[in-house]
Amino acid sequence: MAEPLLRTEGLSRRFGALAAVDGVSLAFAEGEVHAVIGPNGAGKSTFLNLLSGELRASSGSVRFRGHDVTRATPDRISRLGIGRSYQTANVFTELTCAECLWLAAQSRAPTSMIFFRPAERYAQAGAERALQACGLAPRRSTPARELSYGEQRQLEIGMILATEPRLLLLDEPLAGLGHDEAISVMALLREVSLERTLVLIEHDMDAVFSIAQRITVLVGGRVLETGTPEQIRASAAVREAYLGTEQP
Repeated sequence: MAEPLLRTEGLSRRFGALAAVDGVSLAFAEGEVHAVIGPNGAGKSTFLNLLSGELRASSGSVRFRGHDVTRATPDRISRLGIGRSYQTANVFTELTCAECLWLAAQSRAPTSMIFFRPAERYAQAGAERALQACGLAPRRSTPARELSYGEQRQLEIGMILATEPRLLLLDEPLAGLGHDEAISVMALLREVSLERTLVLIEHDMDAVFSIAQRITVLVGGRVLETGTPEQIRASAAVREAYLGTEQP
């Protein structure tokens, strides 16, 4: 069996007496969309923060491509090939779409002396690829502040793509979006998932069951169940703990 792209073993994070994430052991296969769902307060965002290095684990480990990254800083984790989005769109509102993507792309330049060399040599091609991939090529000269919220979400995903990640950690990418915007972002995520691995936190169960190949349910910081969408849909324990009447 192939080594998972990402693996956690007994991963925990405590805040005083509270275990927000409690002994989570999961494997994320390369090329898979793996959704992490659960009720509010289940520890989903804390779990993502542990994977991205924004929080330090109290115990347990995280391995990416076979290497221990449990104590790695967010910038090192990003350079290793893990990109992260947030519950609210995180873009440079005063810059144009093209400039936002150029900044993201140039962060992968092989030298810190980037500003002493032609920007095109290092970042222009990557920024242009990301601009096309996120569907904002017609808006390249538009300041990010003038984009709709859905377009800002697309731009944020484009900025992640410009860093050339192998794995994307997506924290509620559909939060705050209207119906049409959610459809556009879901189409983008499906396209992105053809070439990359996605770990997705999302409360929209229709979206989760339509895109994920594997689903993990967290409750109280612990794994309740992991399985295919069909297995999760059929689980009495999951229905009782979380899905209930929200079940698709």
